[in-house]
Amino acid sequence: MNFPPQLQQKIEKWASSQGISTEQFVLQAIAEKIDALTQQTAEATNVVSSNQPKVYRKEGILVVDAQLAENFDLNTFIDELREERIQDQMAL
Repeated sequence: MNFPPQLQQKIEKWASSQGISTEQFVLQAIAEKIDALTQQTAEATNVVSSNQPKVYRKEGILVVDAQLAENFDLNTFIDELREERIQDQMAL
């Protein structure tokens, strides 16, 4: 590759100080940059998707990880589910 003379000198200096060829130095630098960009992209994707509910199965049970509404009362919800189940069983 043709680098500007000043950059070529820096590459040669750093490669020499690490005991590797200029080609190896350039390849390592490119690989490091690609890894950093890949990690940034993955982190940005996680930030976007972290706002989305996470749905998965655990021991055969469907689990949805999401924030509950501020006024959500878990005990009331459970009581309502129990009442619905009792009503369904009585209808049988």
